[in-house]
Amino acid sequence: MTYVIVTLHAPDPAYREIFISLLDGIGYDGFEEADADIKAYIPEQQYDADKLSEIIHAYALEDHIQVSSIAVMPDQNWNALWESNFQPVVIDDKVVVKAPFHQTPAYHYEIIIEPKMAFGTGHHETTAMMIRQMLNVPMRGAQVLDFGCGTGILAIMAAKLGAQHITAIDNDPAATQNTLENIDINQCRSQITTLQGDHTAIPTNEHYHVILANINRNVILDTLPMLCTSLLPDAVLLLSGIFAQ
Repeated sequence: MTYVIVTLHAPDPAYREIFISLLDGIGYDGFEEADADIKAYIPEQQYDADKLSEIIHAYALEDHIQVSSIAVMPDQNWNALWESNFQPVVIDDKVVVKAPFHQTPAYHYEIIIEPKMAFGTGHHETTAMMIRQMLNVPMRGAQVLDFGCGTGILAIMAAKLGAQHITAIDNDPAATQNTLENIDINQCRSQITTLQGDHTAIPTNEHYHVILANINRNVILDTLPMLCTSLLPDAVLLLSGIFAQ
């Protein structure tokens, strides 16, 4: 997926926080802060220069936020980049997330991720928090939905926790393909079905004991009614990717 990177100059940290929250509300799903600058990332097809300008003017932020540059970040060989930098991730001394080439001590749960162009290696706080919470959720024999599966890491974790079947959905073709590769590496193909699409891909005739959604606030808000109607009685809905603001 190709992203647009908008670099903004915002010397006041309070205004940086406000503006990040506003950008999150219009589809920006990644942010970097460095000194007085913000780098905000949005999928190229969602980028709207007029909408960005409208937010700055609507909240009278012209004196506090300046757009420094706008650039397109093309797809990269994330696999090669990740291999050169990635270290295994250990969560609560129970789960290790690692690449096929890593040698690690034995843990109760081992997830092997071969990253390509998808999100989800365990390094991001939201992914680690989801796995940490999943350890406390009854999964054995459960029907599970992983909405926005990325690399398939949460679906694989659910399978290792004993879920009977997991439906893993992502709107990015690269993520869907990466999930297929990772569930094969982790030997749980029989437990996981992958589907490509948005919320309309959620099977309308299926209901779940557990729904996992580690995505961004906009998608969560858009899909929350459908996710809730897909829950069985006394089911568990785990959400992450929401700013505290």
